[in-house]
Amino acid sequence: MNKWLLTCVCCFCFAASAQNELKLPDLGNPSDQVLSPDQEMMYRKSVRQQMYQYNFMMTDPIIADYINHLGYRLVANSDNPEQDFEFHLIPADIINASAYPGGLIVIYAGLLLETDNESELAGVMSHEIAHVNQRHISRMMAKQRKSIAPLLLGMVAAVAAAQSSSSGDAPIAIAASMQALQAQMQINFTRYHEYEADRVGIQTLYKSGLNPEGMATFFAKLMKKNRVDPRYSLPEYLSTHPLSINRVTEARNRIKNYPTKESRESVLYPFIKERVRVLTATEFDHLSEYYQGNAKQDNLESAIYYGQALQLFKMNQHKQALASLDQIKAPLAAQHLVDMLRTEILSAQKPADTLAMSEGLLSKYPSSQKVKEAVAKLLIKQNSREALDLAIKSLRELILHDDDNPHYHDLLSIAYYNDLNPVESGLSLARKSHLLGLNYRAVRVLKNLKKEALDYYQLAEVDALIATWEPLITDDEHRVEQQTDRSGR
Repeated sequence: MNKWLLTCVCCFCFAASAQNELKLPDLGNPSDQVLSPDQEMMYRKSVRQQMYQYNFMMTDPIIADYINHLGYRLVANSDNPEQDFEFHLIPADIINASAYPGGLIVIYAGLLLETDNESELAGVMSHEIAHVNQRHISRMMAKQRKSIAPLLLGMVAAVAAAQSSSSGDAPIAIAASMQALQAQMQINFTRYHEYEADRVGIQTLYKSGLNPEGMATFFAKLMKKNRVDPRYSLPEYLSTHPLSINRVTEARNRIKNYPTKESRESVLYPFIKERVRVLTATEFDHLSEYYQGNAKQDNLESAIYYGQALQLFKMNQHKQALASLDQIKAPLAAQHLVDMLRTEILSAQKPADTLAMSEGLLSKYPSSQKVKEAVAKLLIKQNSREALDLAIKSLRELILHDDDNPHYHDLLSIAYYNDLNPVESGLSLARKSHLLGLNYRAVRVLKNLKKEALDYYQLAEVDALIATWEPLITDDEHRVEQQTDRSGR
């Protein structure tokens, strides 16, 4: 039995024992014809929390920002721009994408790397957006909720088992179980649903100023590259989104009805693609050959040099990395990516200059959220009070912009800890735990803080948070945490 299949089997074997410890939202009466918006949001929140808990979400600020902006560019031109969405990249070498209830859409790194342009990537995303806006997922889940809940529990159980085994297989376990979940959910997608998602998605692409052929060309490329043959396995995207020649042909015929106009693709796409390639690579040997062989492609030259510089930096070859950056002639809209990487490389070479370089970067890009996060990550590693003060200031500004991001609270907790401020560090850690649905853990952190020398305002804040979050603790969570304490983990 291969490793992938074994992981799939294990996740479902473990699901039965997990049902006594983990709960998903109660979806109410099975006779309902469609999930309510509140029920959809509970599912979305549950899946997102689990992805964050097990670090199965790309938190790199540059990549996350790009995926989110592309997603909302499409949403703004969809048939339901008021629908709330989340877009995340999963750092796994899998050719797939999927939509979950409530507007949670995930793109796997393997799929992004398989695309040749932004319109192809946007074509996949617009197809998934259409499934959400047309309520396909909600209606389907309402019909088969009894089979979906154990699969979601299996996903949580699989990652928990992989984490506790210290085998490093947590991402594989999550990927396998999420694939199983999506495959089961996709079974009841009718041919009509798929054609409708294609039709609506193509319209969204066109209205967004992207090439509507992106969807058809990407699907056709997958079919051609993975012809049905018993000797080969289809990529997960074709398994969960069955394609046919007729469907691709119909999509292309539909595109002919749209007046021709010039598409507007972001100059960031090739840079983001190379960043994903490097940051998700398990080893760099093959990347060295890749960059050496592709450095002379005129249309991609700057992005290739950017990826090569990032790869060399990850290999601690700082001088060579800077030499690659010097070859880049980046368009103005991508210059910040080059500046951020250069600052990161120079900071590694001369840590004492990190504060000054960070201040210069923030001065050049004062409103950039991704620059603030990148700078904060650099400054957290410094020992000076001035550097940590700037890191804390940047992170607090990010939290004012997005208070529901557990990643920001995690970074702020580390910054306060390094700044020898255990009270504020603990408060940030508690907020992170609460956002992950770990209210028992959050309250325990807060109660431990009461042993510190708190001032009047800090004590009032701690008491208020305990009073708010303690009623949210479930019996199952309480029991699981106590079992974890007894096991010493």
